[in-house]
Amino acid sequence: MSGKLAQTIATREVSKDHLAIYWLCQAGFAFKSSTGSIVYIDPYLSDLVERVVGFKRMMTCPIAAEEVCADLIICTHEHPDHMDTDALPVLAANQRTHFAGPIECMNEFAKIGLPRERCHLLEEGKSLQLAGVRVHSVYADHGELAPDALGIVLDFDGIRVYHTGDTAYRPQDFQPAIHLRPQILLPCINGAFGNMNAEEAASLTQLAHPEVVIPTHFWMFVEQNGDPRRFLELCAAMASDTKTVLMKPGEEYLFQRSK
Repeated sequence: MSGKLAQTIATREVSKDHLAIYWLCQAGFAFKSSTGSIVYIDPYLSDLVERVVGFKRMMTCPIAAEEVCADLIICTHEHPDHMDTDALPVLAANQRTHFAGPIECMNEFAKIGLPRERCHLLEEGKSLQLAGVRVHSVYADHGELAPDALGIVLDFDGIRVYHTGDTAYRPQDFQPAIHLRPQILLPCINGAFGNMNAEEAASLTQLAHPEVVIPTHFWMFVEQNGDPRRFLELCAAMASDTKTVLMKPGEEYLFQRSK
């Protein structure tokens, strides 16, 4: 897969009103817009977590850090499966690549020597225009594990993607993100370390009423579990108007905005 995915993303021509989405395992995704912008969110590309925490990676990375060619890398918080400090310096070798994240991520960006002029602070309730994409920072509750963790709504010229980041189920606090009317929802479903489980992620799908939901944050580490089958069953019962998409690592899903 490695090498092939990088070539696919680089050469993919995305038509207007479409968005190409690639799952990178765990909470990581890459996106390519019709304008050619390439955005990654929470890419975990190394074995950093095993080295630091002892959790062995159970899914092979579909792309190598050396192959990534991105305009923007977003980290929702500083945990190593979301902010891969082994991979980020490699990604920074590409002069076109910018980085964004909350304050703890900004501190880590500085520690590992990422160029300050290419690092951008994300704050809840605020938005930035970066690499041709509007980045809305929204609420996430990862508790004391990462108090400044964020969810992200990406607006690719009217196609809006809500990546929940790591968060507990907080329906009232999710309302600002829901009010942005995302067509695509990417919820964590692992139900460990304070994150939503399958039932809670299905409830969020029902509330947000996206056109498409893609479950994420499961099966990378045996310590984190996750039940995508249960999630799909619950969405069929609770949010039948939403299309559920289960992606395999490195797979492309092409979303088309409804007219």
